[in-house]
Amino acid sequence: MEPDVSMETGSMIRIAVLPIGGPIPHQRVREYVSMLSRHTRIDLSSISSFYSEHQKSPFTHQPWESGSLRFKYMVGGAPPSPWEDFQAHRKILAVIGLCHCPASPDLDLVIDQFASVSRGYGSAVAKRLFAFSPSDEQQLIILSNFSQQVVCSREAFQTPENFTAGRMEEMG
Repeated sequence: MEPDVSMETGSMIRIAVLPIGGPIPHQRVREYVSMLSRHTRIDLSSISSFYSEHQKSPFTHQPWESGSLRFKYMVGGAPPSPWEDFQAHRKILAVIGLCHCPASPDLDLVIDQFASVSRGYGSAVAKRLFAFSPSDEQQLIILSNFSQQVVCSREAFQTPENFTAGRMEEMG
Protein backbone atom coordinates (compact mmCIF):
# COMPACT_ATOMS: atom_id res chain seq x y z
CA MET A 1 0.00 0.00 0.00
CA GLU A 2 1.28 3.44 -0.88
CA PRO A 3 1.53 6.17 1.73
CA ASP A 4 -1.14 8.88 1.64
CA VAL A 5 -3.65 6.70 -0.24
CA SER A 6 -7.26 6.29 0.80
CA MET A 7 -10.55 5.21 -0.72
CA GLU A 8 -11.12 8.80 -1.83
CA THR A 9 -7.74 9.28 -3.52
CA GLY A 10 -9.04 8.02 -6.86
CA SER A 11 -11.73 10.70 -6.95
CA MET A 12 -9.34 13.64 -6.53
CA ILE A 13 -7.92 15.88 -9.22
CA ARG A 14 -4.17 16.15 -8.61
CA ILE A 15 -2.70 19.64 -8.93
CA ALA A 16 1.02 20.41 -8.79
CA VAL A 17 1.76 23.55 -6.75
CA LEU A 18 5.19 24.98 -7.54
CA PRO A 19 7.09 27.97 -6.16
CA ILE A 20 8.26 30.06 -9.12
CA GLY A 21 10.75 32.92 -9.26
CA GLY A 22 12.97 33.99 -6.39
CA PRO A 23 13.03 32.28 -3.01
CA ILE A 24 9.73 32.51 -1.17
CA PRO A 25 9.91 32.72 2.64
CA HIS A 26 8.54 29.54 4.25
CA GLN A 27 5.85 31.48 6.12
CA ARG A 28 4.59 32.94 2.82
CA VAL A 29 4.56 29.53 1.14
CA ARG A 30 2.46 28.16 4.00
CA GLU A 31 0.12 31.15 3.72
CA TYR A 32 -0.31 30.75 -0.05
CA VAL A 33 -0.83 26.98 0.22
CA SER A 34 -3.38 27.49 3.01
CA MET A 35 -5.35 29.74 0.63
CA LEU A 36 -5.41 26.86 -1.85
CA SER A 37 -6.25 24.31 0.82
CA ARG A 38 -9.52 26.09 1.55
CA HIS A 39 -10.65 24.89 -1.86
CA THR A 40 -10.13 21.13 -1.74
CA ARG A 41 -13.81 20.46 -2.42
CA ILE A 42 -16.03 22.53 -4.69
CA ASP A 43 -19.72 21.70 -5.04
CA LEU A 44 -20.80 21.42 -8.67
CA SER A 45 -23.92 23.40 -7.79
CA SER A 46 -21.70 26.45 -7.13
CA ILE A 47 -20.31 26.49 -10.67
CA SER A 48 -21.94 26.46 -14.06
CA SER A 49 -21.39 24.10 -16.94
CA PHE A 50 -19.16 25.54 -19.63
CA TYR A 51 -21.03 23.71 -22.39
CA SER A 52 -23.83 25.36 -24.31
CA GLU A 53 -26.95 23.40 -25.22
CA HIS A 54 -25.92 22.70 -28.81
CA GLN A 55 -22.59 21.14 -27.76
CA LYS A 56 -22.31 17.47 -26.90
CA SER A 57 -21.32 17.50 -23.24
CA PRO A 58 -19.55 14.55 -21.61
CA PHE A 59 -21.10 15.77 -18.35
CA THR A 60 -24.75 15.30 -19.35
CA HIS A 61 -25.38 12.74 -16.62
CA GLN A 62 -23.23 14.47 -13.99
CA PRO A 63 -25.14 15.09 -10.73
CA TRP A 64 -24.79 18.90 -10.75
CA GLU A 65 -26.97 19.26 -7.63
CA SER A 66 -25.08 16.81 -5.41
CA GLY A 67 -21.69 16.22 -7.06
CA SER A 68 -18.40 17.92 -6.28
CA LEU A 69 -14.89 18.44 -7.58
CA ARG A 70 -12.15 17.35 -5.19
CA PHE A 71 -8.59 18.61 -5.45
CA LYS A 72 -5.36 17.23 -4.06
CA TYR A 73 -2.56 19.79 -4.04
CA MET A 74 0.90 18.31 -4.57
CA VAL A 75 3.11 21.04 -3.08
CA GLY A 76 6.47 20.98 -4.81
CA GLY A 77 5.04 18.92 -7.66
CA ALA A 78 5.24 15.20 -8.18
CA PRO A 79 7.18 13.00 -10.58
CA PRO A 80 5.16 11.30 -13.30
CA SER A 81 3.75 7.98 -12.18
CA PRO A 82 4.48 4.95 -14.36
CA TRP A 83 0.86 3.95 -13.72
CA GLU A 84 -0.84 7.16 -14.86
CA ASP A 85 -1.79 5.73 -18.26
CA PHE A 86 -3.66 2.94 -16.48
CA GLN A 87 -4.91 4.86 -13.44
CA ALA A 88 -6.02 8.34 -14.50
CA HIS A 89 -6.26 9.59 -10.91
CA ARG A 90 -2.44 9.53 -10.77
CA LYS A 91 -2.07 12.18 -13.48
CA ILE A 92 -1.31 15.77 -12.62
CA LEU A 93 -4.20 17.56 -14.35
CA ALA A 94 -3.28 21.13 -13.42
CA VAL A 95 -0.24 23.17 -12.45
CA ILE A 96 -0.35 26.19 -10.16
CA GLY A 97 2.71 28.40 -9.85
CA LEU A 98 3.16 30.65 -6.81
CA CYS A 99 5.33 33.75 -7.13
CA HIS A 100 6.24 36.15 -4.32
CA CYS A 101 6.78 39.43 -6.20
CA PRO A 102 9.21 41.04 -3.70
CA ALA A 103 11.59 38.12 -4.40
CA SER A 104 10.99 38.26 -8.17
CA PRO A 105 11.22 41.77 -9.61
CA ASP A 106 11.05 40.64 -13.29
CA LEU A 107 7.61 39.12 -13.88
CA ASP A 108 8.38 38.40 -17.54
CA LEU A 109 11.22 36.14 -16.40
CA VAL A 110 8.88 34.48 -13.89
CA ILE A 111 6.33 33.78 -16.66
CA ASP A 112 9.06 32.23 -18.82
CA GLN A 113 10.26 30.12 -15.89
CA PHE A 114 6.71 28.93 -15.19
CA ALA A 115 6.18 28.03 -18.86
CA SER A 116 9.40 26.02 -18.81
CA VAL A 117 8.63 24.18 -15.56
CA SER A 118 5.00 23.48 -16.47
CA ARG A 119 6.03 21.81 -19.74
CA GLY A 120 7.19 18.91 -17.58
CA TYR A 121 3.54 18.19 -16.77
CA GLY A 122 2.28 17.00 -20.15
CA SER A 123 -1.00 15.72 -18.74
CA ALA A 124 -1.93 19.12 -17.26
CA VAL A 125 -4.97 20.65 -18.93
CA ALA A 126 -4.85 23.86 -16.89
CA LYS A 127 -1.86 25.96 -15.91
CA ARG A 128 -2.06 29.04 -13.71
CA LEU A 129 0.56 31.34 -12.26
CA PHE A 130 -0.37 33.52 -9.29
CA ALA A 131 1.84 36.44 -8.29
CA PHE A 132 1.40 37.90 -4.81
CA SER A 133 2.35 41.25 -3.25
CA PRO A 134 3.34 43.13 -6.42
CA SER A 135 5.16 46.41 -5.96
CA ASP A 136 4.02 49.66 -7.57
CA GLU A 137 6.85 49.31 -10.09
CA GLN A 138 5.76 45.86 -11.23
CA GLN A 139 3.23 45.86 -14.00
CA LEU A 140 0.44 43.51 -12.96
CA ILE A 141 -0.70 41.56 -15.98
CA ILE A 142 -3.64 39.24 -16.36
CA LEU A 143 -3.44 36.83 -19.26
CA SER A 144 -6.52 34.63 -19.48
CA ASN A 145 -5.84 32.61 -22.62
CA PHE A 146 -2.19 33.31 -23.32
CA SER A 147 -0.48 29.93 -22.90
CA GLN A 148 -3.07 29.12 -20.21
CA GLN A 149 -1.29 31.39 -17.71
CA VAL A 150 -2.69 33.97 -15.36
CA VAL A 151 -0.80 36.39 -13.18
CA CYS A 152 -2.96 38.07 -10.60
CA SER A 153 -3.10 39.31 -7.05
CA ARG A 154 -4.10 37.72 -3.76
CA GLU A 155 -7.85 38.19 -4.29
CA ALA A 156 -7.93 35.28 -6.74
CA PHE A 157 -8.11 32.70 -3.94
CA GLN A 158 -10.70 34.43 -1.80
CA THR A 159 -13.84 32.85 -3.24
CA PRO A 160 -14.49 29.46 -4.86
CA GLU A 161 -16.13 31.21 -7.82
CA ASN A 162 -12.94 33.14 -8.66
CA PHE A 163 -10.77 30.10 -8.05
CA THR A 164 -12.71 27.62 -10.20
CA ALA A 165 -13.96 29.83 -13.02
CA GLY A 166 -10.72 29.81 -14.97
CA ARG A 167 -10.05 26.15 -14.24
CA MET A 168 -13.41 25.03 -15.62
CA GLU A 169 -12.88 27.05 -18.81
CA GLU A 170 -9.52 25.37 -19.40
CA MET A 171 -10.72 21.84 -18.64
CA GLY A 172 -13.52 22.20 -21.16
